[in-house]
Amino acid sequence: MELRVFLDVQWSPEMLRHLESLLLKEVTILPDSSSADCDVLVSGRPDADLIARSSRLTHLLLPWAGLPRSTRLLMMDHPHISVHNIHHNADSAAELALGLMIAAARLIIPADRELRKGDWSWRYRQEGRLLICGSAVLILGYGHIGSRVGRAARALGASVTGIRRSAVSETVEDGVRILPAASLHRLLPYTDVLVLTLPLTDDTVGIIGEQELGLLHEKSVLVNIGRGGLVDEDALYRSLSSGSIGAAGIDVWYRYPESEDERTCTPPSRHDLASLDNIVMTPHMGGGFGTEALEMERARQIAGSINALASCGSMPFRVDLSAGY
Repeated sequence: MELRVFLDVQWSPEMLRHLESLLLKEVTILPDSSSADCDVLVSGRPDADLIARSSRLTHLLLPWAGLPRSTRLLMMDHPHISVHNIHHNADSAAELALGLMIAAARLIIPADRELRKGDWSWRYRQEGRLLICGSAVLILGYGHIGSRVGRAARALGASVTGIRRSAVSETVEDGVRILPAASLHRLLPYTDVLVLTLPLTDDTVGIIGEQELGLLHEKSVLVNIGRGGLVDEDALYRSLSSGSIGAAGIDVWYRYPESEDERTCTPPSRHDLASLDNIVMTPHMGGGFGTEALEMERARQIAGSINALASCGSMPFRVDLSAGY
């Protein structure tokens, strides 16, 4: 099948040449939007006018794993266009989740900060810390990222349970119990580490709130690499500051800089989380944005999806617009 593809992405000439080298000969990359009556549009936040004037368009390929709300609303008006994504950064996000898990469980950040001053006190304050080996890890959102986190946690000696929203009954995958979402409250009291890898949808906003945090114990560690809105902001601060949970490792937030000037002066929350010792904070870097290896993998997966359509007539990883992921 011959395909016309328009890339609505900001890539260097080197990356574009790399992508073109991976594509089948049946695929033509259009040079600019003026000629963009395409079969496949590669864009995360497509322009409504571009969608409207592309009479050939049958597939929208998101160059990442998430589905922006604006894109979802736009594409719901175009049901004849199927929407797909890629999962090029799953390994990177899983690696950061593991790093946050260990750093939060052992309070590595405050220990590092004080030892730089010559203060060894944190060596003698380990009684409240959590070892991953022997702990119970619950992964909420057991998909591309969650399964990688699960394998790593099991390698460290943890028992792992996954919750998958599509699950209707208990199953076992590679030694991991997979349970439906209705099991969450039953599992939380026995959870040492709760890892969130869910997308943010109408159904998942605030899925971890006061009640859910209250079901965890005083040594439990919360790791969020999904989206900030999965966890109630006020409840998170209260739980950490009161010590009702042990620690948190957070990569996704409630506030983001809206301009380049704001990148050095934007607190990620309305609460003073930075004053707490029991939280590890990273600036949404799980996806490895801009990393050369990740961009190469992005190009490889985009090419793989387009080539699959050209050779087999179908594209993998279709997004369910009604569900939001």
